[in-house]
Amino acid sequence: MARYYREFFSNPMIAFMVGLGCVTLILTAIFPQGWMTLVYLLLGMGVYAVFEYLVHRFLLHEFPKLAPAMYRGHVEHHKHPNELEHLFSPLRYDAAAYGVYFVVLWAIARDWRTVVAIVAGTSLFQLYYQWMHYIAHRPITPVTPWCKWMRKKHLLHHFMDEGAWYGVSHPVLDYMLQTHKPESKKKAGLPLRPNGGADVDPH
Repeated sequence: MARYYREFFSNPMIAFMVGLGCVTLILTAIFPQGWMTLVYLLLGMGVYAVFEYLVHRFLLHEFPKLAPAMYRGHVEHHKHPNELEHLFSPLRYDAAAYGVYFVVLWAIARDWRTVVAIVAGTSLFQLYYQWMHYIAHRPITPVTPWCKWMRKKHLLHHFMDEGAWYGVSHPVLDYMLQTHKPESKKKAGLPLRPNGGADVDPH
């Protein structure tokens, strides 16, 4: 297992997220805002929980022309789902996204402590998301029932119906938007591969 921890945390994008999460969380702890600190942390987590679903469904599947470079990278991930080369997004995407995120949050909040707390929540949730995605594609047996269940649902997305189960870290929006019911052999813009998922239970 130590090998996979090293593999995960040595990725440049993951290292960036760890650094960002640590710095913002430490600043949030040093300069708290009472009970609102927890609110901002949870808000930041919620932002990524929604962002994860929307980007995966609409940019990487349904409307590929909106972000063609990202879409092409995602196609390669679906063609080679277990290859590390296609498992993580390039660092430049996340660095640029967080740069814009900081600016937007500052324009709204006008308080650096609020901005930092929200970013801390977002970056920590993204790390959780990245780990869930990582263990879904590497030869790792998840420890908790939750991780096992989410892994199974993500594999259904890859090997049964790429128009279902867009959520990797949580299923809330899949249930809310009715994308939690995979259909066998259904296609959703990406080539469905015949290998590796025949034994996945859809229930």
